[in-house]
Amino acid sequence: MKSLRLLLCTTALATAQVYTPPTEQPAAKPGPEETVIKHDQPEGGQKQNSPFGNELPFADPKSENVYFNGHSFAATDNRMVAMRFERYLNEPEESTSTSADYRQTIRDILERISPHHAGGPDFGAGVRLLAKASSYTADAQLCDSLSQAIYTAVLAKNDIKSTKELNSAMEEERARLIRNEDLEAQAAAANQKMAPTTSPKGGGKKNGGGGGGGASGGVLPGASGTGTDSLAYVDAQKRILEIDAMKKGMQAKSEIQIMDAKIQYQALMLQFFMQRRFEHVLMASRFYNQIFRDGDSKLYIDKKSDMNKLFSDGLGTSPTVGALDAMASEAIRDVDQGVEAFKFLADQKEYQSASKRLSETYLEGEFMPSVKSLPRETKRKVLKYTQEGYKLIAALDAKDYTKAKELVEELKGMSNDFDGNTAEAAIATYTRVSDMHITQAKVAAAGGDMETTQKEIKAAMEVWPQNPKLVEFDKAVEMKGELFVNRNDFDRLLSEQNYREIQKRQYELAPAIRGDARREPAFKEVLTNLTKIDVALGKADEFAKNGQEYAAWEQLAAVRKDFPDDPQLGMHMEQLSKNVGEFTHALDKAEQLEKRGEIGSSLSWYLKARSMNSRSDLAREGIDRMVAQMLPEKSSDKN
Repeated sequence: MKSLRLLLCTTALATAQVYTPPTEQPAAKPGPEETVIKHDQPEGGQKQNSPFGNELPFADPKSENVYFNGHSFAATDNRMVAMRFERYLNEPEESTSTSADYRQTIRDILERISPHHAGGPDFGAGVRLLAKASSYTADAQLCDSLSQAIYTAVLAKNDIKSTKELNSAMEEERARLIRNEDLEAQAAAANQKMAPTTSPKGGGKKNGGGGGGGASGGVLPGASGTGTDSLAYVDAQKRILEIDAMKKGMQAKSEIQIMDAKIQYQALMLQFFMQRRFEHVLMASRFYNQIFRDGDSKLYIDKKSDMNKLFSDGLGTSPTVGALDAMASEAIRDVDQGVEAFKFLADQKEYQSASKRLSETYLEGEFMPSVKSLPRETKRKVLKYTQEGYKLIAALDAKDYTKAKELVEELKGMSNDFDGNTAEAAIATYTRVSDMHITQAKVAAAGGDMETTQKEIKAAMEVWPQNPKLVEFDKAVEMKGELFVNRNDFDRLLSEQNYREIQKRQYELAPAIRGDARREPAFKEVLTNLTKIDVALGKADEFAKNGQEYAAWEQLAAVRKDFPDDPQLGMHMEQLSKNVGEFTHALDKAEQLEKRGEIGSSLSWYLKARSMNSRSDLAREGIDRMVAQMLPEKSSDKN
């Protein structure tokens, strides 16, 4: 924390400088890198949309950008992509027996579960091979994840099978009850038809003499009756209704269970696709067709998602497992073709096109066998070319056109298709502009116009700082007089903010700028401020020698607020900060509490800092402020 705080102090704490330039500054001319090193954009300033949505990497041939998952990447000039791509170029090819076994295992799995397999797909053999494939490092346990998803789906299917068996048993029970009821109803109907012919003729009198027994001697209907009026008949009807309700519940549960199993399995398939593990997508889709044989291959994804747009908007079809399988196969073919194109271009020593094609292919199919099996020696040739290309960009950014010209010639000899027209045009333009400024400076110097001479030399340095003609011009000026050279040196040191060098050469530079309305005030300001800093450094050294390191640090801290950019002041404070950590921590803590309005706590920390350094002005001022806030009346009386 102390070192971090010190670093912040030395970089961006205050705004004062040893020398503050005038507020009105001429507009900066655009540097060469602003016109030379720029990335082409699609016409109209709009991002080229992929016809396949955002999920598949799509290379735009106009801008050489690759769009993937809603983001655009420069295929040949992007720090993150370049880092991974450079790592790949240095990796050895996958040519070991282990890698060959892994790839063969993947092919065996696809062959076992293919519809064209002899005797039909062998589901069990394919699942058993998944365990073997997951044991290889290159697989990253993805085959194990697939086998777990298959296991979960099979369990769901088995549970549904058991549910169907239970439904079948309930259906049989329902049919049995219905048959029994029908027989009971038929028997009751037959009895009712036979009742009028078999009853005795005097039955009415007998009933009438009974004094009103209307329901078989007073018994309730259905309580002990027969046929449809019996309790058994009523109970059987209730049982049939219960069986119907249970069947519907079981059926709904089965549908939900199979839907959940499909969604979970499809989520893994989509994840494989997003990870560009296209071989695993093929395996997952083939297993899917063996597990779920109901003909439903629809992908259950959000209609508002980009993945749904990939199918509906881009391809004009509904998202299905078969479509995902086809897209994975197409991606594998596209990657293989990209690798073949790279090999051909590399053989032709057309490394500029080869590097672009390989970077695009790598971004799309990083884990494909054709990409992983490329020989490292071939990739290293591309790496060397790309490294030299980055050096050329860096040289142009640094305005080192001499080095840039050498690199252009080197890249021309290295690659048959290197297009150096843009770089050569930039080099020719800016070197010529710099030479023209130097020529104008020579003309102005010959006429005694020192102001114009200085401006032209400055312009020449801004365009091409390492122009060899600048050295020649300096030698010519030196022959005419030292004053002009010293004036130039002063301007250069001032622009570089090398104020200590100005102080060191003050007696040499003073005669050259005497009477100059612009340079002399700047010269005096630099020397005055550096003198203040040196006085503070001297006092701090005396305090430190006497063991008063807290006082020494506080002496420098007061000056540091005004001059945060002086290197010697920063170095001395860094050295002292190692031994005054507790003191600075107490002051920082007190200031933080003061800002939060915690007066008592802040006062205690200021007192603690005062106990460490009794002469601390910062601690004393803080204590006075806290006391004034705690006892405003005494403070006003004191005033």
